[in-house]
Amino acid sequence: MHYRNFTIEDFLADDFFQEWVLRPDTESNVFWQNWIRENPDKKALIEQAVAIVYNNHFPEQWSAQERSEMWKNIQQQLIPADVTRPQVFRLTGRKIWLAAASLVFILGSIGILFQQSGMKETSTSFGQIKKITLADGSIVTLNSNSRLRYAADFLGTNEREIWVDGEAFFEVKKRIVHAKKIPFTVHANDLSIQVLGTAFNVTNRRGTVNVALEHGAVKVIDKKNKDNSVLLKPGESATQSDGHPTLTKEKVAVEDYSSWKNKVIVFRKKSLVEISEMMKDLYGMQVVIDNPALEKETFTGSFPSDSSQVLFQKLEKMFPMEVTRNGDEYHLK
Repeated sequence: MHYRNFTIEDFLADDFFQEWVLRPDTESNVFWQNWIRENPDKKALIEQAVAIVYNNHFPEQWSAQERSEMWKNIQQQLIPADVTRPQVFRLTGRKIWLAAASLVFILGSIGILFQQSGMKETSTSFGQIKKITLADGSIVTLNSNSRLRYAADFLGTNEREIWVDGEAFFEVKKRIVHAKKIPFTVHANDLSIQVLGTAFNVTNRRGTVNVALEHGAVKVIDKKNKDNSVLLKPGESATQSDGHPTLTKEKVAVEDYSSWKNKVIVFRKKSLVEISEMMKDLYGMQVVIDNPALEKETFTGSFPSDSSQVLFQKLEKMFPMEVTRNGDEYHLK
């Protein structure tokens, strides 16, 4: 699909685009992140289309033609035609519903100019780390190339809920209203992480979700299979992947998972293949391993997150390799 010449109308009528916005997965995230990076002049258009889809998601399934027709109706309402006399339209059946849906779309789209209806979203670019203080005093540190969503009226609900794509570290404050503890839930793919007051790291990339607990207690639940759940103690992690849906619990050094929030990236027995994937996730770098023998090599060490060149210098000292750069690609030979 060639999206370069797409208008906002085209994006709204595109099934793959809507599926990414409403139900993102590893494949679609990688595709659209790369596409936006390669087409930076289209970023504002994409953001506008994403906002419209978020705020106007109808439960009924619409065909591409119907969604396109709906958007044309919206445009006609937003940009009135120059007419000299009143016109009468006769609407029946599905056309009535289409017109009504168009009106909802218009109202929602106008509201986007001020704030996404009901939801807030914050994100980071490659190499960026951002700290967010929520209305309840909880602090979220968002790692590079990540996205966070939560209700605009965060304190007005019976449950505090957060959706994360990428990686984030949570420091959750306890909240009690009328002698009732208000739970805090983080959603990552098919998993829900339920907490009251604690600190933990969540990674949601490439079809794998990992939760590492620093202190407190959390319960990790598979939303598709409630029996697939684990209770974590400090110093433990739980992992689920597309290829291994059963939650796996193990003891870990949590600082290895959360050191990034202090601007240090730690690797412990990570293969060079895993490191190349992490560099792409965090910095958008394309690391190519030209020598197949290097793929099995593992690396333990660290480097400052704002100086990726230090990592390549360490790799050259530890392994019989040369690191060369060709445009945006780094080659390990």
